[in-house]
Amino acid sequence: MAYGPPPGPGGYGPPGGYGPPGGGGYGPPPAGSWGQAQPGGYGAPSYDTQLVPYSEKSRATAFLLGRYLGIFGADRFYRGQMGLGVLKLLTCGGALIWLAIDNIILALGEARDSEGKLLSMPTEVVGTPVINGNHILLAAMLGGHIGLDRFMLGQTGLGVLKLLTCGGFGVWHVIDVIITVTGGARDAQGNSLRWR
Repeated sequence: MAYGPPPGPGGYGPPGGYGPPGGGGYGPPPAGSWGQAQPGGYGAPSYDTQLVPYSEKSRATAFLLGRYLGIFGADRFYRGQMGLGVLKLLTCGGALIWLAIDNIILALGEARDSEGKLLSMPTEVVGTPVINGNHILLAAMLGGHIGLDRFMLGQTGLGVLKLLTCGGFGVWHVIDVIITVTGGARDAQGNSLRWR
């Protein structure tokens, strides 16, 4: 299939419809459009805003108190919430329902002290943390006896061993919960966990 000879000395010429509009230019964009200063609009970001304030109280301590002495309200007393601590003590952890809910809230890192500040998290960073530590802690708490936390960390062999031994007859399960909440757990590549 032949297309014919190329055009003469003037070339193909400009395509139709692509030239500047009549009147000699585009002119300024309308006020308030993209790229124009907005009256009362968004300025440069300010960096004087407060970051999330963390409590001086440790989430690890509150979690361990809630996990092992929560039926007596020890975690609430530690966080400075005396009234809720007494109520939890008198109701035996709210018939264990309140105890379970508090432990899940502590594991997810959403618990606050009496001033409304989030409890402080582990701060040590090793490698490039990619796995959410709160999720691993929740898995260790709820499914650690079957190795769920180790599977989520990518440690399949240890997960299977933990599964076959029912969490090392309970001892390995408790140790893994303590190691995770204090920030000592590592993934299969040796990275620490990401806490926020």
